[in-house]
Amino acid sequence: MTLRPSPLEPGKRDRVPPGIRQLARDYHLSFVTAVFAAHWLLVTLAGALATRYATTNPTVKALGWGLPNLSGIGRLTVQPMRNWDGFWYSLIAEFGYVHESTTAFWPLYPWSMRVVADLFAIPVEVAGYLLSNLAFFLSLAVLFRFVASQWGQDVARRSVLLLAFFPTAFFFSAVYSESFFLLFCVLAFSWARSGDWWCAGLAALLAGLTRNVGVLLAIPIGIMFLRQYGPALQKHWRRPTAWPRQVLALGLIPLGPIIFFLYLWHAFNNPLMTIEAQKGWARIQAMPWTTFKMAFDQWEDGWLHALLASPTWATLTSYSVRLSFAEYESLDILMAFVGIALIVYTWRVLPIEYSSWVTVMFALPLFSPSTVHPLMSVPRFLLVLFPLFIALALLLRRRVAFFAVLIPSAAFMALLVVQFATWFWVS
Repeated sequence: MTLRPSPLEPGKRDRVPPGIRQLARDYHLSFVTAVFAAHWLLVTLAGALATRYATTNPTVKALGWGLPNLSGIGRLTVQPMRNWDGFWYSLIAEFGYVHESTTAFWPLYPWSMRVVADLFAIPVEVAGYLLSNLAFFLSLAVLFRFVASQWGQDVARRSVLLLAFFPTAFFFSAVYSESFFLLFCVLAFSWARSGDWWCAGLAALLAGLTRNVGVLLAIPIGIMFLRQYGPALQKHWRRPTAWPRQVLALGLIPLGPIIFFLYLWHAFNNPLMTIEAQKGWARIQAMPWTTFKMAFDQWEDGWLHALLASPTWATLTSYSVRLSFAEYESLDILMAFVGIALIVYTWRVLPIEYSSWVTVMFALPLFSPSTVHPLMSVPRFLLVLFPLFIALALLLRRRVAFFAVLIPSAAFMALLVVQFATWFWVS
């Protein structure tokens, strides 16, 4: 006799709609949720312990403006992750663009913070924290599906894990715009690859409202567009009326910066104020080799000598070692060379739209070093260059090699969270 499952009793039927179950399977939400939760727990635990036990530097306010201490769970979760640029984004969300220096930070993220803060009656930095974490979760889900569709689920799993536990990946959970920008970049690539050009253009527009370099998505989107429509454009290049209508979608890409420039023109009568504001971070114009020379000239390895002489927990957590590592270019130089190595490998294993985009995105800040930290923010800028993590996932096919990179990377991230949460410079 064949046994058949009995029908569910009324009231006990599966209440999850089939569409949601299919969505969860398509985006592998169980795996993505586990990775996101592990990332969040590691970052939160490290930040909370740092807030409770680690030596803290004085708060660095934004234009003299600071945030009040939070209470309860917010003190252990949000407060450690709102430092540095988090103060600037919170200032803009609270009061708008009140000073030339604030225009260095592009508007979509702080404007979104203001909307969420008003909607739920919560502090702006709490809104930013929630938005960043939500955007990061969505980024991991979209990235998994995007990578799995081209290189398979194993590569997708490794890519997501390597991104989530990269040493500076804690910025995805901070009151920073990294998560927003990553989400729009992955969506732009994903929609362009599937031929959804209007959606790809919209994602690029939103990326361009989040960061000035969002407009550089024109490079990969343009390459993928030419791959599909190049023959038709070449055949009818003298007759624009015969071009495919999808070419109009590319016009969305530069609208992000245009919107911000128009806003600055209206508010300050100076549409280029955001470019001039970079001087406030002591940025100058230089060639990349000059940038690296400046970085090596400022590099000091006192922290390394101290650790080699006495490799103990007390030495690692001492104020002098932490300050030496934070202030004298070690992380910036290390991550810059990691980025260069990964970019070289990306040219070997990924299509040109990926490798060309990461190359331009990485090279651009090398032409505008800061006299304070020549490679300022490079370790953070690498985060959003998700093709680097796809390339690394392709390289680390062997389980032993993969975990030999992943575990130290996650441990390093925890240490950097401690630095960030206690007002030591990270990136």
